[in-house]
Amino acid sequence: MSIFNEARQQTWEELKGLSDEEFNQKPAADEWSIREVLDHLKKIDETAQTLLSKHAKDAPLKEIEEKPMEFIEDRTNKRPAPSHLEPEQNRISVIEAKQELDTARQQLTAVISSLNEEDFKRVLPHPVFQELTIRQWIDFIGHHEMRHINQIEEIKQKIEKV
Repeated sequence: MSIFNEARQQTWEELKGLSDEEFNQKPAADEWSIREVLDHLKKIDETAQTLLSKHAKDAPLKEIEEKPMEFIEDRTNKRPAPSHLEPEQNRISVIEAKQELDTARQQLTAVISSLNEEDFKRVLPHPVFQELTIRQWIDFIGHHEMRHINQIEEIKQKIEKV
């Protein structure tokens, strides 16, 4: 589960020193602000928390192959977020966004902590990989966040030039 935790620590590092103005600034009209990226990450955690709390204990136990999670980090393969995971269009402070994201992660971590070792081998549907074990789902969340850390770095470079 290390990528899951490492990615979040890296996210917090990327936010250091950002003003609320920079945090909410879009590099272009059709691009996300850093705040919007964080709102998307919050929605991922909330969606995963709901999925795991409702379906983890009833999901089938089965062996499936390892999936190439690293490809999720590749930003050259752009995909639009599903509508339920698109960020809100509001402006909030860095501190407020961090609190929201911390709350979503605490709730997700609580559900993960309630699982037993066998549960991590249970299989749930996934929109990109078709199906993942719960362990793979948790790794996916970390790799997905790494993708967006790269996006945050790109946004910071773009807004510095404005």
